[in-house]
Amino acid sequence: MTSRMIRMSTDSLSTRSLRPFTRALWTLIGGLVVACLALIAVNLLSGPRLTAVDVDTTAVVSSPNARLVLATNRQLALVAPEQVSIEPDAAFQVTTSENSVVISFDQPLAYNTDYRVSVRNVAGSAVDRESTLSAEFSTSEPSMHYLSRGTASTETGTRSEDRILRTTTGANDTAVAFSAPGIQEFVPIGNELAVVTVIADEAGADSTSAGLSEAVPSNALYRVNADGSAALLNLPGVGLVRDLQAAPGQSLLGFRFTSAADAPGPRYENVLFVLDLRTNAASAMVDLTGDPLSVTTWGFMAGRAEIVAQQYDSTLLLINPLDQSDGDPRESEPEPAPPIPIGQFADLTSFAPDGVRISVSDRDGQYVLDLSNGTESIVAPQSVEGTNRYTSELRFLAGGDGYVQRIAEFDPETGSVQHHLSLVRGGEARTVYAPASATETIVGFELSPNDQYLAVQIVPNRDTEVSDGYPVNAQATDATTLFVNVETGQMRRSVLGIDATWR
Repeated sequence: MTSRMIRMSTDSLSTRSLRPFTRALWTLIGGLVVACLALIAVNLLSGPRLTAVDVDTTAVVSSPNARLVLATNRQLALVAPEQVSIEPDAAFQVTTSENSVVISFDQPLAYNTDYRVSVRNVAGSAVDRESTLSAEFSTSEPSMHYLSRGTASTETGTRSEDRILRTTTGANDTAVAFSAPGIQEFVPIGNELAVVTVIADEAGADSTSAGLSEAVPSNALYRVNADGSAALLNLPGVGLVRDLQAAPGQSLLGFRFTSAADAPGPRYENVLFVLDLRTNAASAMVDLTGDPLSVTTWGFMAGRAEIVAQQYDSTLLLINPLDQSDGDPRESEPEPAPPIPIGQFADLTSFAPDGVRISVSDRDGQYVLDLSNGTESIVAPQSVEGTNRYTSELRFLAGGDGYVQRIAEFDPETGSVQHHLSLVRGGEARTVYAPASATETIVGFELSPNDQYLAVQIVPNRDTEVSDGYPVNAQATDATTLFVNVETGQMRRSVLGIDATWR
């Protein structure tokens, strides 16, 4: 009896203890069901929601067709261009990819700018509910470099070290990327630099001398790391380097090389060499007969390893330094394949950022050649009454088919020549920069990768110009670079230096 009562008491206690737990469990389940139903209702009654924004703020200012991706929580119906607004205004293309809206910018965006993007009336493909997607991002500005040469002292007969400086157009701060005596030229290679310096000659004159033009120097080529440390690269011998250029992403440098008069070994006269940074080996390019190729002008096609070079007879050659001959593949240094001739022109003037077009000129005018389809189009300067007008230099815009060209106007009555820089886009031309005085000379110019700024190298007064005496790439001691806004023509800043480049 006692045992049965104990069991009955125990069962009653267990039942009573389970009731609060059961109630709590059903309450929880009921809450979850309500929440799920609420979420389902929200999804059914609301439009797509933004879940992620993906944009490379460096890429959008460096190259055309960079993308902004707006990801959502559901499959989307097609988004039309009129649903998209961008502030500040920017040309774009829009595509819809499953649950994402992809906006491609036709041209690189402006530096240091806050952009706001809105996509209106975005609907899911299964549920006809609309919403607005909004995103904001700020662009950055890549560094650019320029060369500031040291001043010569007539008292001591020495020259202070030259410096390659790193800066931006949006700030006046500069940092020394590399310094050395006698820097002749340089090119960026990613986060590194390739630098040509003037070294001592046999007569005892060296790159610290104030009288460089009196020496018979040769060059050294260095690879400079981001921390400023330098390693010597191989040259074909003792001699002079000209037209140093790099193929970004290809680990290739190129240059013209001329042997010193008394240098041992093979002799070269403006022969085009390509140096592989992975092996530190320099190879001579060959002409149509297989001999070392002597050139007057050359350059890498943008973003590619291919080269266009001009021979002394004005023949243009297309060269792929990575192509190998049909010889024995076990050879340690196989020769490049023969180049492809693409015509004869007096000058090879510029390479387009798209990697397929070049600009050339002859006595009849200036032309753009598209090597991808073999077409040719003329670049015609606008006529000015009372002058003879001609183009002398051209830089392609990164976005679209426009370009900036240097226009020279010759006045037959006075014999004077005046230069200015003209922006040509959409069939219309306007002056971007004109010299501040009749004695100012435009030496050269470069475009920033986003087409926003021109780096205009000038000599302020050609009547008082004094050369710095370098054997190659000599410049006026007061050579100045102006950074000019392409759209407004306003000068952003100026620096005492040369060879400004963003690439």
